[in-house]
Amino acid sequence: MDREYLDTLSIDELWALHTEVDQILAARLLAEKRELEKRLDQLGQGANSNEPAKNTPSKH
Repeated sequence: MDREYLDTLSIDELWALHTEVDQILAARLLAEKRELEKRLDQLGQGANSNEPAKNTPSKH
């Protein structure tokens, strides 16, 4: 998308584009956050192999 095209858009069209980009970026951010949390949990389980995982109930 080039500057000349953006200059031809109305305020409403620009706002719609902003909203669409915002939604796409929010979805990507959420997916990346979930992936990082998953990897962090895996790293935590590997570092604490003698301790039970925090998502599993303890057997007391």
